[in-house]
Amino acid sequence: MRIRGVVVVMLCATSACSAGPAETTFTASSPDAFTGAWRSVTPSLEFVGLSVNAMSSEMGVLGARLTFSGVYWDGSGRIAGDSLVANVTGDGARTESGVIVAHARDARTLRVQFRSAAAAPLNLTFVREH
Repeated sequence: MRIRGVVVVMLCATSACSAGPAETTFTASSPDAFTGAWRSVTPSLEFVGLSVNAMSSEMGVLGARLTFSGVYWDGSGRIAGDSLVANVTGDGARTESGVIVAHARDARTLRVQFRSAAAAPLNLTFVREH
């Protein structure tokens, strides 16, 4: 009887040790999920960059700059649900000319849609710069 108990304990310990690593929960509603320098890994659009920074002028506002080979779109926005939504202007324009919607899939990956009245929505995938 005692040996049977030891075997059961050994089997339970073995199965617990052989399980994969425990999944950590990721919260995309935190500014930390978005802030930093990002580079595109979207095929044929690897030259696109995104930087997101906290703005000191207003609590909860993040600044965003999307760059395409020297042309930039920048502005600011807030986290809405699990996404960053930022209104941007292109290359020094004075009026809003686009929207960046960024969704953090995990701590290292962003799915971004850039919407502009001048073109079809552009979908990009970014990874954190090291």
